[in-house]
Order: sequence, then structure tokens, then C-alpha cells
Amino acid sequence: MRILFCGGGTAGHVYPNIAIAETFLRNEPNTRLAYVTTVNGIENELITFKKYQIDVIGLKRAISLKNIKCLRLLLKGINESKKIIKEYQPDIIVGTGGYATFPVIYAGHKLGIKTVMHESNLIPGKAIKSLEKMVNKIFVNFEESKNYFKCKDKVIRTGNPLRQGYYTIDKNEARNNLSIKEKYVILCFGGSLGATKINESVIELIDNFIKYRDDILLIWATGKKEYNEMQKRVKKKGFDKIKNIRINDYISNMPEVLASSDIVICRAGAMSISEVALCGKCTIFIPSPNVTNNHQYKNAKALFDKGCASLITEDKLYRLTDEVREILDNDTKRGQMEEGIRKFAKDDANKKIYKEILSII
Repeated sequence: MRILFCGGGTAGHVYPNIAIAETFLRNEPNTRLAYVTTVNGIENELITFKKYQIDVIGLKRAISLKNIKCLRLLLKGINESKKIIKEYQPDIIVGTGGYATFPVIYAGHKLGIKTVMHESNLIPGKAIKSLEKMVNKIFVNFEESKNYFKCKDKVIRTGNPLRQGYYTIDKNEARNNLSIKEKYVILCFGGSLGATKINESVIELIDNFIKYRDDILLIWATGKKEYNEMQKRVKKKGFDKIKNIRINDYISNMPEVLASSDIVICRAGAMSISEVALCGKCTIFIPSPNVTNNHQYKNAKALFDKGCASLITEDKLYRLTDEVREILDNDTKRGQMEEGIRKFAKDDANKKIYKEILSII
């Protein structure tokens, strides 16, 4: 069996493909895998199996001369994708959104190859919406996403496929592995590069709350771009002498660290939501305002409205310390949020997508 993957621009478009690939390799060890990447896409860093490359860029929303170049590269990308497909001869093509998805899925459809797509966010992206008539199935993370498609008979809510680590570690095991002795763990991260406003609010959280509570361990990932600056600010305030704070630029063992936590403070990207939901974590979402269609806010709002997560927009980050204090000191509220967000999780997402793809092939 041969599977060709596409989708990029952000890690959130790549990780579902990696999870699907891992699932096939566990169940069908002879499966051949390949990925169509873009020239500067993050997928080049994350994908370890066979890669092909096309040169495409995303359309600008405003009128721009760059869109002429984009359309030219799109046509070139479709032709390049056809050559790749003819060479690789996939049984199915799997796309997860982003501008890199369109030329590959479109070319596959024109060549008569079976195709499926997965949408992690509540509101489908442009590429996935424009391709819905050309694919065999569309897998979605949110039930509400079905309302945005015309071909509703193709849409299946599977949840987000996740990498294996999120399914296998419990809290006690994680805490033992990480040598955590504190009663509570607060985990905060804003993405691989960092989020300035979240990091600034964490400084305030330490100053107003954490430094007074030796029963709390704060695990804080600043992001690689912000790490040096945050270290300077931490030292200036004397926080480097506080033993119950662990500061990292990036957390590479996220499944283990997430499993150990009691409260998570993070952005509201679809993958982060799926990860905290599967682990049943009480979460304060701080959506990024700098994303297309404000989709992070809408992702988080869907959970907030059901009472299973907290939501703080960037203009109200002054509320973060009070929100953390209230949740941490209210076992009943924390338990209700954990139970609520766990219900959103689809712990059989990998298996369901695997079976659907097999049935299509």
C-alpha cells in the first residue's frame, strides 16, 4: 500500500498526517509513505520519511501583485504534483489543509486517485472548502464543522489523530519520570516560537501568585525566539532563585509533561485542543488573534460555551492570575472542566481514520 500525504504551513497541518502515518505503520508494516512538501514549509523539518517538493505560496487576502506569482506557482505546482503522483503511484492521497494541499489533491483527483482530507479547526480552511467536491471523504475534529460543508454526506467527525505518546502515559507515571514532588503542576506554552503577550502574563503570574506557593510547579515553555529575553527578565526579578519554576525554550516530551499537569495555559490551535482534551486537562485557552478567520477563538469558544474550558482573550490577560487561582483552589470546578473537555476527545480518531481509508482503498 502506498500513501501520499500533503498539507503544511503550520505544524498543526503536519502532525495529523504524522499520526495517520504512524497508525498505518503499526497496523500495516509494509505501507509505503511519501510527503509532498513546500520549499520553506515546516513539514521539511518534521517529516522523516520520503519527501517530494513543490514550490507554491499562499494567496494574499488583500489585492496584491504577489497573487499573480501565487497563481503562476499554483499551476506549476499542479503539474509538478501530477508528475509526482505518476512516479509514486499512490493508492490514496491524504491532505490536511494549508495552501500546499490544493495542487496535490486537485492533481490526484484529475488522475483518478482516491483522496481524503482532514480538517482540525472548527471552520474549514479555503483549500479544504474548495476541494470538498473532489475528495472521497472529509474527516473533521469538531461536530460543528459539518455545517460549513455542502457535501455533508462526505463529512465524518473522527476527532484529531494524535501521535502515540498521548495515549500511553498517566499522571503518576509522568510525575515520577519528571521527578515532580509538588502537589500541583501548571503548564504554560505559546507555540514553538513563543507568544510575547502570554510570556509577559506568565511573568506577572509568577510575581503575583507562583512565588508565594511552594506547592505549585510551573513548567513554562517560552518559545525559542523569546527564551533569552524571558531568561533576562526572570533573573532581573530574582525568579531564577525560585526552585519550583522550570523554564524551557521548547518542550520536546510534551505527552509526558502534559500528562503531569493540573492546569494548562496555551493557545487554541486545533492540535493543542485535541491534546489537552485527550489527556483530560483543565485548560485556560488564550487564542492567537493573528490567524485566518480568527479560528483559534472560535475553536476555544466552542469548548468554553460547553463549560469545559476557560477562555481569555489577549486584551484581558490581566485576568490570568485570578483565573489560575480560582481554578486551582476549586477542586469541584477543576474536576468539572477536566470531565467536560475529556468528553470532547475522540480517543479512537486514529483507528477510525485508518479504517475509513482502508475502506476507500
